[in-house]
Amino acid sequence: MTPAAQLANYVAQKFAKTAAPDLEALCRELGLRIREVPARGFDGALIRSKAGQKGIVAVKASIREASRKRFTIAHEIGHFVIPHHRNLGNICEERKIESFDRDLNRPEIEANEFAAELLLPSAVLRKRFDLADPSLSQMSSVAAGFGTSLTATTRSFLTLTNLACAMVWSVNNRARWFVRSDSFSFFLPLADLPANGSFAARIFNGGVVPEELAPVRPDAWLDRQAAERVNTLLEHSIRLPNYDAVLTLLWAHKARPFAIEDDQETLLEDLDPDDFTLNRRRWPR
Repeated sequence: MTPAAQLANYVAQKFAKTAAPDLEALCRELGLRIREVPARGFDGALIRSKAGQKGIVAVKASIREASRKRFTIAHEIGHFVIPHHRNLGNICEERKIESFDRDLNRPEIEANEFAAELLLPSAVLRKRFDLADPSLSQMSSVAAGFGTSLTATTRSFLTLTNLACAMVWSVNNRARWFVRSDSFSFFLPLADLPANGSFAARIFNGGVVPEELAPVRPDAWLDRQAAERVNTLLEHSIRLPNYDAVLTLLWAHKARPFAIEDDQETLLEDLDPDDFTLNRRRWPR
């Protein structure tokens, strides 16, 4: 669990009364007020008071999904309570909230990690999820119970399961970011995804796709080396019309793990550790 998620866990235990926290009540406990505003150019903002530890969480009123508003509020609470976020700017753009893109700046990553754990506590989810069932239907059911999005709920599943699964977020027929479980060790070449042959590409092209996990060619998502090791890759992709996006769940159901070849092991044994320290006497020119 990341430090931001640990802090969310502490805040939830200290102030929240239920597994799915009442965010208005939590904000009151923390000295915050929630205000919906006719915003343009941002989904959420934190306005800190100069008079003390209090402030206003401003949320874009036109956000369509209640789950997205909840995540936005939780994201801004994260900025409020994470100590080194105090001197940050107060505006959070749409693309930065509820995104698990590792290329975001560190404070936005941390605020999203905080929000995900606050709304979807890992300790509770371990009992709610069937961690051997990587189906979007299960994610949807859990999301409905917690008032969260399918995206955030699937990401939380991936942090807990031992299965080799990944989630890919694509917009305009281009993969933007992905999250994977610890067991999913395969490289996803985002610049080339979603590739022809994937269900996600078929959705962007107006086609019909299976309504559950179904086999797809491994090379539709994986690089050549990884594709050769995955015997069965399952994909379930769905359109998210509010974001002009496609959410994809992948499961490398049958795969051979990567291993170091014998000749590579021999080479490693022959290396002199001093070759990679300041003790090395000769370096290539």
